[in-house]
Amino acid sequence: MKYDFLQIIGLMTGTSMDGIDISLVETNGLELKRLGKNHFHPFNISTRKKLISFLKEDISFNLERKEYLDEFITNEHYIALKDLEIVKECDVIGFHGQTIHHNPEQKISIQLGNPKKLSKLLKKNVVFDFRSNDLSLGGQGAPLAPIYHKYIIEQSGLTLPTCILNIGGVSNLTFWDGNKLIGFDTGPGNALMDDYMLSVFNKNYDENGVIASNGYPIDTEIKKFLENPFFAKLPPKSLDRNAFSTSYNKLVQKQYLFKDIMATLIEFTVEAIAAGIALLPNKVNNILVTGGGCKNIHLMKRLKKRLNINFFYEEQLGLNFNYIESELIAYLSARSIYKLSYTFPSTTGVSKPSSGGKIYEFL
Repeated sequence: MKYDFLQIIGLMTGTSMDGIDISLVETNGLELKRLGKNHFHPFNISTRKKLISFLKEDISFNLERKEYLDEFITNEHYIALKDLEIVKECDVIGFHGQTIHHNPEQKISIQLGNPKKLSKLLKKNVVFDFRSNDLSLGGQGAPLAPIYHKYIIEQSGLTLPTCILNIGGVSNLTFWDGNKLIGFDTGPGNALMDDYMLSVFNKNYDENGVIASNGYPIDTEIKKFLENPFFAKLPPKSLDRNAFSTSYNKLVQKQYLFKDIMATLIEFTVEAIAAGIALLPNKVNNILVTGGGCKNIHLMKRLKKRLNINFFYEEQLGLNFNYIESELIAYLSARSIYKLSYTFPSTTGVSKPSSGGKIYEFL
């Protein structure tokens, strides 16, 4: 089969819930050409609070409520795209939607969005629903990134084994040594820190980790977080954004200083990542850190001190780490169109390498 290059817009609003990453790339699902046409549509405080409130809802048996939430997310994506010239240039749009519930044990992963409506509004074919096929074949539906991370590692020419660590709302790790491709969630990323900043300071995040850097981590609380059964599991494994909400709620109800709570949440993220790396089969030579977490100066400082690994930055590799996930969705869209596998037994626990993604054609 011939895998023609397509111009694809990838859309991603991740577990950080800070906005929509948008990238137009050329890809055939095997290679990817960056065009430098990236955009970020930030969510305002009101929208972000509404999205976080969705996480607390059980919409499993409420079709009417599900349809409302689908419409809300779709309208946000339409607003983000409607005035962009790249929409006219693209052949197809990859629409991940907003994850609001992920339970790998129950084989459930819910992404909000109405691809048919987005297709109609923008008059473009839309690829959607990247996780269901993996779930139906016994996988966890996450993480989806390893196949694209592998491509980035190979293109970078770094000495193997190399890891890509994505610190979004949840942190996920990809390991590639030229033979084994391993992927799994390591634990929290920015979600707990960002939720605390929103609830206490009405801000989306702790810029550069300044508040956390002035605090002192509370070791006894970090230890309680790390007692979560998730950390005893071997990969592949994945998490819901709210997996640590019980421990988080207990922490924030105590009379600690705000800055000490933030320092504790950062240290928990660092220790969770270190625990994940300790599960890998070989010592890692290099690590590329992407996602919003790589902008948190204090978090990166703590992570470098904790891990004895060479860190590489986007300037060194000619990448824009802000848009790795939106590029990923474009890449997976092409692989969906061409029926190329993008989840594997070693990344999601799926029974066999599988593709996925449904295509809604604009008629």
